[in-house]
Amino acid sequence: MDIARDGEYEEFKVFPDRGPADSLCSWLEFEGVPSYVEPRGLSSAVETQFAVFVLKKLAHRARWITSQLQPTDAELDFLATGKLPGQADEEK
Repeated sequence: MDIARDGEYEEFKVFPDRGPADSLCSWLEFEGVPSYVEPRGLSSAVETQFAVFVLKKLAHRARWITSQLQPTDAELDFLATGKLPGQADEEK
């Protein structure tokens, strides 16, 4: 089933697995760049690649976003838990 999309999209990046493609798509959407993942069947119709497409007029923004440093594990932990590294649980 085709999803209606306003505007022209271009292929941005291809991944061998669905998870990283979905993660990138979510990140770009969060940053205001419309995007979607399209699976591609290769050899024997087995899905082996997943392409992320972005709105063509915002492809430059997608390149800029992905060129920024990724958050560290400690930063992701803080965002998920609200606790700084080494901060003890206060529920004791």
